[in-house]
Amino acid sequence: MNIHQNSLIVSCTTDGFISTKEHLEKLEPDTNDIFSSLYFNMRRKLTGKGELLELKYYEPKGVIS
Repeated sequence: MNIHQNSLIVSCTTDGFISTKEHLEKLEPDTNDIFSSLYFNMRRKLTGKGELLELKYYEPKGVIS
């Protein structure tokens, strides 16, 4: 979860997390990290989208976990 400088992880499960970080769907893979690059490329092959992470829901008013 090193992508979270200057933000807060509220909750984390096996298939997702709740965070205060904005624009997660626009993250690019770290060129120095082979795992994020492999994951990004495989996700693009499977979904046709160039997203490292998928935004499932956005709550503008706040979150209670």
